[in-house]
Amino acid sequence: MNSKRKSKEHFKAVADALGLVDLEQVSCAVGILRIVKQRKGMVWIVGNGGSAATAEHFANDLLKTAGVRAVALPGMTSTVSAYGNDEGWENMYKHTLLGLSKQDDALVAISCSGNSPNVYELAHWWFDNLVVLTGNEKIKNKLANINQGVPVIHVEDSDIAVQEDVHLSICHAIAKSLVK
Repeated sequence: MNSKRKSKEHFKAVADALGLVDLEQVSCAVGILRIVKQRKGMVWIVGNGGSAATAEHFANDLLKTAGVRAVALPGMTSTVSAYGNDEGWENMYKHTLLGLSKQDDALVAISCSGNSPNVYELAHWWFDNLVVLTGNEKIKNKLANINQGVPVIHVEDSDIAVQEDVHLSICHAIAKSLVK
């Protein structure tokens, strides 16, 4: 009985958080990724922990479902860990993209806390075409305030499991919007 109640509470929290997602920000994100797709640019996706898994899933959906060139940096384990070891963990993603990224590329930065140093450093360095998925903006969240004009898609719930579920739903919605 307790598991049913907890499941119901989680599903309600996810549904409530989904209802608060700013669809204008999602639309802006789709617009950026659509232009990158048209220009045959690359979408680089980054995150840590559960957000790394979301990054991998999103890269798969963009490539397989929407025909968008996409790579999740967390999947480049040997490269990012080598840069982490040599250049510092806060710079591991940034140094990986120094030699790989081009002007027509986009970055999707995913961080529930918005304070992961390696995700923030890369997003702060990134030149253009940035999309941010993050958690509750009411807490101290560096990514939430990264730059004016950047689509920042917040999940208004303090539970990281809810944030991660909603982030994946947002990624699915974006990928579906990019299908021809």
